[in-house]
Amino acid sequence: MGVTDDQVAKVRQATNIVVLIGERVALRRVGTRLVGRCPFHPEESPSFSVNPSEGLYYCFGCQTRGDVITFVRETHNLDLEGSVRYLAARVGIALD
Repeated sequence: MGVTDDQVAKVRQATNIVVLIGERVALRRVGTRLVGRCPFHPEESPSFSVNPSEGLYYCFGCQTRGDVITFVRETHNLDLEGSVRYLAARVGIALD
């Protein structure tokens, strides 16, 4: 059983990207964005950027990009449905 587009949008909107990524990456504020070391490749200086107002992340080193669902898919090795269900459980959204 899959998840609907409405469920995906609801979970995406309810999940705080800074809190989620901050559990794996030490972030510090630089202007309107937060930066840290990319969790997807080894690096010495921070090239990973999180934009909380847009709910997106981007790495200038490896060009990885995405939102909260993409981040969970990549870091937890889950498919779309698994990622949405994981995040829904975190934020208290019941899915059918």
